[in-house]
Amino acid sequence: MYKNKVILFVVILLMLTGCTKIDNNLDNVVEEIMTKEVNGVNTVSTGYQLYIPIGVIQLVDNEYNQKFKIRDTHVYLYVDTISYYYKNNLNYKSTDDYNYYYEEINLNNKYGYIGVNKLENGSFFVQIVYNYAKIEFYASEEDIPVVVANSLIIINSIKYNDNLIKIELDNTTSDGREIKYELDKPKDSESTFSQYLQEYVEPEETDVVLPDVE
Repeated sequence: MYKNKVILFVVILLMLTGCTKIDNNLDNVVEEIMTKEVNGVNTVSTGYQLYIPIGVIQLVDNEYNQKFKIRDTHVYLYVDTISYYYKNNLNYKSTDDYNYYYEEINLNNKYGYIGVNKLENGSFFVQIVYNYAKIEFYASEEDIPVVVANSLIIINSIKYNDNLIKIELDNTTSDGREIKYELDKPKDSESTFSQYLQEYVEPEETDVVLPDVE
């Protein structure tokens, strides 16, 4: 409970103080939030559970896909339970893929990164990959620190249920079906869930059937 209060304090502090330089604030946010464990859980979905911070509105829960509203920003979460189950390795993107900010996350045997691209219209496109999940959203310069902070809390809170994931995999493979991910994504985003799945590679599991995107 104490750690969750500390995380909440970081978000409130960002909302009150604003930001003087985004990249400096993101460094502070990543350090303050990702080094602390989120113990609370208030939402359960297919094969995993997570914590949604106060003030964040859940708009969609479509099994492996979640859509939230933080301030006026729509945030898209994609959870890859298959890669988690098979413990696939993350194929990191380089700093060249992001023109504004990039930071790798390596904490508690969980790996990922946060990357930010500044667009021509002055807005920012943010991708957070961590703990076999991915968050994407567009945000203004004013909103980006608060939206990132809440997004990090959400993605850091995800806890998987191995038994339920195994049952789901057994049910889909026993009757010849493949798991289908019906994915919504940020408007105008060129990234797809199939691209996200390719970020996780498992050389030894060549017979694993990954989901298709319709």
